[in-house]
Amino acid sequence: RIGERSSHTWFVLKELLGQANVKNYDGSWTEYGSLVGVPVALGDEPGTA
Repeated sequence: RIGERSSHTWFVLKELLGQANVKNYDGSWTEYGSLVGVPVALGDEPGTA
């Protein structure tokens, strides 16, 4: 299920709108979120990293 939600955005940008430089990275949040010491904004309000 990794990359499932972002695949819709990839499809629209790449196939429907013809953007050439579009990538969908399979690791996405699962990989980034498991790293130690990387910035992650939490809570109801938008944060800055």
